[in-house]
Order: sequence, then C-alpha cells, then structure tokens
Amino acid sequence: MFEQWWSHARSAYMDLGRDAPPQLVTLYYDPLLDVHHKLPVMVAVINALYLAPQRREEAQRLFDAGLAMVGALDEGPPMVIGERMTAVSLLLAREWGLEATASRLAAGAEAKYEPTWDRARGEFTWRFGLGEEHPRGQYNAIMAAAEATTARAWTALTTEPPPAVTGEVVGVDFPVVALRQAAWIGDRLHLATEPMSDAVVGSPTSWRVTGLDDPGRWAVDGADDVSVESVVDGPDLVVRTTVGFHRYVVRERSAGSAGGRATLER
Repeated sequence: MFEQWWSHARSAYMDLGRDAPPQLVTLYYDPLLDVHHKLPVMVAVINALYLAPQRREEAQRLFDAGLAMVGALDEGPPMVIGERMTAVSLLLAREWGLEATASRLAAGAEAKYEPTWDRARGEFTWRFGLGEEHPRGQYNAIMAAAEATTARAWTALTTEPPPAVTGEVVGVDFPVVALRQAAWIGDRLHLATEPMSDAVVGSPTSWRVTGLDDPGRWAVDGADDVSVESVVDGPDLVVRTTVGFHRYVVRERSAGSAGGRATLER
C-alpha cells in the first residue's frame, strides 16, 4: 500500500518528481474540491522524519531543500528554526551523520531553549522561553529523542527486528532512581543507577530482572562496596540495594557454586 501511495505522492504532494530541489509541498489536500494547501519545503522536514526509514534519499532531498531555504544546512553559527523543526532537524542530522548541521542546531538549542535541571526532582527539560509552569510535553519529547539518537538509530528502530531479550529489568523506582545503563554485554547484564537527588541517596530500593530461564541460577554483583542482595520471587530475580550512583552485573552462577545471597521466597 505504501508503494502504491508513494508513487503518486512523491510528485503530487512532495514535489520530488523532477531533478530540481523541491520547493513547495502539500500540507493539506481536499479531494472533493481538488485544492492543495501548499507551503514552502521547510515544513517537509517533518515529513522527512517519517519517510527516512523507508526512502532515505528522498527524505534527505526534502531535508536538504528545507534547511537550505532557511540557511541552516552545513556549517555556520548556532541556529534554531522553531521548536519542533529544530528538534526534528537535529534528530535527522544525527541519524545521517551530518555533524556540521547537528552541531549548529545543538548549539542553538543550548543557547535559546533554556535547558534546565530541576535538581530536586532529578529532571532535565527544555523550557523554550515559553514561561509556562510545566515544560511543553511535545517539544520536550522530540528534543529528548534528538538528544538520544545516534547514527541510523531511527531507521533501525523501524526496520530491524528487536534483539532477543534473555532478561529485562522492570519495577525500577523511577524517578527516585533511574537506570543510566541496562545492557547485555556477552552473557552478563550490566546495570548502572543514578539517584534523583542527593536527598534520596542511601535509601532502600529494588527492581526485578524478569525473563531469565532459571532465576535461581543467577547472582548480582555490585561495584564500590554497594550493599546488594538478590532473592528469587516466582519467575523473577529481585535485586535489593540502595539508591546511588552504583554499578551492578547480573551473571549466571558457576556450576556447583553456592555464591551470593539468593534465597527462595516462593
């Protein structure tokens, strides 16, 4: 269905049917009145975000034409082009490895969009100069995605099957504690935690590792002398520890090793 639609839309709506850079794109089309509401190609940066995983070259044509129109492509001074446009453009620039464009957009956002740490809540947001009581949700969501993305991550998210998960972490006491890392490296699960604020450091917390084939065969090691114990609760391995900047490794016990402090509760 996409193939059938795109063969028409690329020319009729996205101005991609000729060799010249696209100039005007359709924001809205009324099939009854046959009216196209067309705008300058800059707005098609939004379309490029959703098109990128399926048609990278044509998405990048829209992106390049849109950013060139406002002078935001390649090297130059820090620049913003509207809250959502800046964030989407930053995400795509990082997706495609366009470092010069990404650097100037990131620098512009840093200077203009009020990146703010609420230390008491352990929360980072952009305020965007709006003077609102609560940070604007949609703008923050796409900015967070732009901050987190790496090359080809957006495409991989939609075109590659998710990795097989042997065990995953659930039940984290967020936002009191957040996971900075939760990754399988080889046959071990590496975890790193961060507290919401200094006020909660040292308080007890716990989470679960679910999906292990036999949780009783697994143990948890903590770095930096952090207090940690693991107990089996049904199908899960429960990790009990304290809030702080800590690192842990969840590993399978050696054959015949009693190890750890695991006990059977159920």
